[in-house]
This record gives sequence, C-alpha cells and structure tokens, in this order.
Amino acid sequence: MAQRLSPLERQIMQSLVAHISQNEEVSLTELAEECHVSKSSVVKMVQKLGYRGFEDLTYNVRFNAQTSTGMLLPRVVTADPVDRAADALAACLARCPGHRNFIFSGDRRCGALIASYMSRKLAMFDIFAPPSYDYALTVPGSLPCGVAFFCFHKELPGRSLRGQQEGYGEGMFSAAREAGFYTVALSDADNRIQEEADLLLRIAPNEGPDVDLYAARVIMLFEMALARFARRRGGDDGSHR
Repeated sequence: MAQRLSPLERQIMQSLVAHISQNEEVSLTELAEECHVSKSSVVKMVQKLGYRGFEDLTYNVRFNAQTSTGMLLPRVVTADPVDRAADALAACLARCPGHRNFIFSGDRRCGALIASYMSRKLAMFDIFAPPSYDYALTVPGSLPCGVAFFCFHKELPGRSLRGQQEGYGEGMFSAAREAGFYTVALSDADNRIQEEADLLLRIAPNEGPDVDLYAARVIMLFEMALARFARRRGGDDGSHR
C-alpha cells in the first residue's frame, strides 16, 4: 500500500472485510451508510488499497480471489492449521450457552471493533458475551463463569503508541482466570500472559509494514468456527447468518 490508511479508512476496510469474510456482496451505497461516511470516502479508501475504484475492487474480489496478486483478504489466517484452529474455537463456543461470557474490548484501535462484531454474532445464537473492559464482569454472579475472549495483537511498526501498550489486557486476563473463566487468546503477539490461556489460537502475523490484517484474520477464523458450531448443534438452517 503506497499510502497509509487513516483510522476512519481502517474502519471502512474492516467493515468491508467483515462482509467479504461471510461471502456477502455489499454495494458502495450500503457500505457508506453502514460506516456513516460519504461514498467518496469509501472510494478514496479503496483507491489507497491500489484499486481504481469500488467496482474495480468488487471485480477483483469476485474473479481474482485465488490469484497471487490483488488480494484483499489474507491467504493465511492462522499460524497453525486453520481447520484445527476453527474446530478448537467451535468446541469452545459450545461452552458459552447458559454461562456468563465476555469479549475483552480494551484495544481502542481494533479490539473494540472485533469484540463488538463477535458479540453481535453470538447474540444471534442466544449466547450472551458482551464486549467490555470492565473488571466487574469477573466478579462471581448468578450465572457460572463461561468463556473470556482476548485479542492480543502485535502492532505494526510506528503504531505502537496508538494501539496496544506493554502489558495490555494482562490484568483483566488474570482476573478472568482467577474467577474461573475458560480463557481464549487470539494472538499474533509474543507475550508471557497468552501462554497461560486455556486455548491459544495463533493468528498469522502481518507480512508487511503497511497493511494490518489482524482483525480480518480473527473475523475469518471466528466465522469458520461459528459455522461449525451451528452445524454441530443441529440448528444451522441459515436463519443465523
């Protein structure tokens, strides 16, 4: 990418990625309305990605998804076999119904977006897992502790002062473990605390210094796991998509 994306443009890209990861086509007007921006802002973002315009991008997504160039979504999602990771995450989702779960949303750059997305999708399956950074969620309540999801992300060079800091999320992670939550770490970082997770899913690292696809990879893995979870519980009739 020749030009860096602004925070608003990264938000537009992540929304677009969320649709593509679900094989959903979205129009320029629909994407602009969803992100509360003008259509020209969306076009400017896709031009920074190297496309002539929105139609050029959708053409490449439709017809060139398997080529070695022009990729919007990453080929590699996890550092370990992706099917194994999706199966493990699907089995973890089976722990959630009837329990108190949460998705840590402390990262102001992309963690909040991922947590909000996952929370909305799980709600479609009657799974309550609010996005939060509030320690009160780890205090014992009427429902038994379920699953606590954490995203540990290694910042791109030059962005560490705007995103995750050293020790990010460790206090909440320790509190969740001590309270009895089953902890899941979705991580492309190298830190001590993630090794203590009950389930560590290693997200593939970014290949270059300009495009951060961590959120896209997490969403892709989550969608794969959610499809497996729906099939296993025998209720995948398409109504939850």
